[in-house]
Amino acid sequence: MFVRRFWTVCMRTKLARCMFCVAGLFMTCAAIVAHHGTGTYDSTKSVTLSGIVTEFAFTNPHAALFVDAKDETGKVVSWAIEMNSPGVLARAGWSKKMFKYGDQIMLTVRPSKAGTPVGLINRQKPVVVNGKEVLKADGTANAID
Repeated sequence: MFVRRFWTVCMRTKLARCMFCVAGLFMTCAAIVAHHGTGTYDSTKSVTLSGIVTEFAFTNPHAALFVDAKDETGKVVSWAIEMNSPGVLARAGWSKKMFKYGDQIMLTVRPSKAGTPVGLINRQKPVVVNGKEVLKADGTANAID
């Protein structure tokens, strides 16, 4: 009798622990699967920006470049440009010294569908800094002096 009761309590506890672990695993997997994509950007459009670098954040989870560029009316607009992770960019030859404050830059982005000055860098187009092509059209980096 005692063994039977002990077995029943033990199994219930193991079952509860197991269910708790499985639930935790599902929640963790859901968070991994929920990573955002590029759906907020309009992949059918491209905007070429020419302006001044105000900041380059070569940090996880995504590098970001901030550029002040003039719009068609001549008004300065501050753009935030999302990029891949530093690891992906580093494997293509990028570095945290690629862009610095005050650099004159020309690059192409896929703009936000919301119409805000936010974009995703188009790594299939060259990036020119201070008159020198630092990123080729295949997304890899040229040597920096």
